[in-house]
Amino acid sequence: MKPGLSSAAAFLLSAAASMGCQGAPSLEAQRHEPDLLTELMAADPGRFSSLLATADDQRLKIELAIVVEGEDGSPTLERHSFDAGPEYFYPASSVKTCAAIAAALQLRDLGARSGLEGEVSLDTPLRFQPLFEGEVVEEQDASHRDGGTITLAHEMRKVFLVSDNGAYNRLYEFAGNAYLNERMRAAGLESTRILHRLSEFHAPEDQLKTPRVELLRDGQPIAAVPERVRGLDESNAALSGTSIGRGYMRGGELVEEPMSFVQKNYIQLRDLQDMQIMLLRPDVRIPGRPASAGFALEPDDRELMRAAMAATPGGSTDPVYDSEAYPDSYSKFLGPGVWRVLPKDEVTIRDKVGRAYGFSITNSEVTEKSTGRAFFLAATLYHNPNGILNDNLYDYPVADRFLEDLGEVVARHVFGD
Repeated sequence: MKPGLSSAAAFLLSAAASMGCQGAPSLEAQRHEPDLLTELMAADPGRFSSLLATADDQRLKIELAIVVEGEDGSPTLERHSFDAGPEYFYPASSVKTCAAIAAALQLRDLGARSGLEGEVSLDTPLRFQPLFEGEVVEEQDASHRDGGTITLAHEMRKVFLVSDNGAYNRLYEFAGNAYLNERMRAAGLESTRILHRLSEFHAPEDQLKTPRVELLRDGQPIAAVPERVRGLDESNAALSGTSIGRGYMRGGELVEEPMSFVQKNYIQLRDLQDMQIMLLRPDVRIPGRPASAGFALEPDDRELMRAAMAATPGGSTDPVYDSEAYPDSYSKFLGPGVWRVLPKDEVTIRDKVGRAYGFSITNSEVTEKSTGRAFFLAATLYHNPNGILNDNLYDYPVADRFLEDLGEVVARHVFGD
């Protein structure tokens, strides 16, 4: 094996080198029976070999689930995986979908508990009471053109359109930390540990506290979720790879030691993908999971999230975004590659991406409109050449090119040229 190569990367490079002029792998490569993802990337070494040579350092993980017809005629999945490097990866904004789902479920539960079932919806105005020193009551959102109120529906649109951190924090606070994690685990997503807000810094134990949130009618409270406090009883200590980098910036100073992610958010990549499938395609049977796995969402709530995931910032009328500041690819990392295979108007991409601390994540559903053929693709990689976190020198364009190219080769395989 070449020095510095993971076993997976070494095989990829040897398989690529064994390709003949017709692209057929040698007998030796065939004996390894590589997974589809390995074959697709090995067949295009010009684009993939450089990054794959350091796949362990990149913590490269990919989950591909192609929707196929099962033996009983119902849709199921053909699954393929690639996994290199330590277990842990930082999921960044990809976990915002967890908060959106949990907030919708919490609202319906609150409506039932309060005798308001059928009277409250994602468009019901909300009032957030202050929790920490310096905070004030919040019930207005100037970006909401329909009334200027805070609603779960509007926060969800902001989350899926431009990955708004403040919107995620409101969804997280409405759901409550314990409830959010319980709903994910009840769906079978056992690896879920959502432990904090985003871009809002508090002590780990304070991140688990969430405020009182009131539902309003004509400006008056009709129901509320109370202030909630959860004990700090979970961490990622059992996972490998939670100490990352060789240093990090704090208060403008370099701390010359790895950053700890023991108290950061986490969800296994397959669980993250299965959450997406449960949300977007509840009709699809997920191998290895019971038929009952999933989320008991109201049809309107599910459709709102499906629509927001498919939309682009420039096409939104509420909220409104500058299409130059937020191009179509802003929240669709696979888009530029998929659009090399199918024109934009012939394909639907529903996704939630994430990016922070050098990690880039996509969690996507790609569907050809005319045929209904579809696949789910989740991927994460860590790219931080200097090993310093919080210096904003992560060279994300490398990750962008990889995810675009990955989207292209998978789309060509599923949809054809």
